[in-house]
Amino acid sequence: PAMGLVSDALPITCRRPLVGYTLVVLGTVLTMALGFGVWVHHMFATGLPLVASSFFSGASFIITIPSAIAVFAWIATIWTGRPVFTTAFHYFAGFIVMFVIGGVSGVMTASVPADLQLTDTYFIVAHLHYVLIGINLFGVLGALYFWFPKMSGRMMDETLGRIGFWVTFIGFNIAFFPMHLTGLMGMPRRVYTYPADAGWSEVNLISTLGSFLLAIGILLVLV
Repeated sequence: PAMGLVSDALPITCRRPLVGYTLVVLGTVLTMALGFGVWVHHMFATGLPLVASSFFSGASFIITIPSAIAVFAWIATIWTGRPVFTTAFHYFAGFIVMFVIGGVSGVMTASVPADLQLTDTYFIVAHLHYVLIGINLFGVLGALYFWFPKMSGRMMDETLGRIGFWVTFIGFNIAFFPMHLTGLMGMPRRVYTYPADAGWSEVNLISTLGSFLLAIGILLVLV
């Protein structure tokens, strides 16, 4: 849904038609269809048969093709257009950045040998949140700022909106990007405490500070 929202609204903020419209539509549909066949890459460590692991690993790699088509079309639309730097445009641009980061970290979970090392670590938590918040939430927030005047007849504050975007964007990345590192350092997910000498404390402190900054950004959106 977020891909569709961005593909519909981004061209208007860039004052030109969407580059590769037909390819983006096909890419969005293919991403949806292939998405039903990638979730098993979270199950590689359960002892799946080699054939099943190979199939779902392949599907997880192939989904990058239609997703990449959409990403390059969005970038080309911005590059060849005359973008108006509204709050909505900021969220759409942030969405594209998150889309790339979440997609690249997803490639690592698609690889069976890498996934066996990363599964159930904080690396997966980082990847999941870049997809769930970075991609979905940023796309929806951009659409909210874009369509709220049409839905309500009231304009939203652009200055406060842009401040809210930057606080949310910076807070999100400070909160979740370091989790890639804690995951690579071996921190398991679904734990509420850990040994003090594990070497994760400083990185987790940064993530905690980022989470408070993210919360302030969302509060600014609500205001």
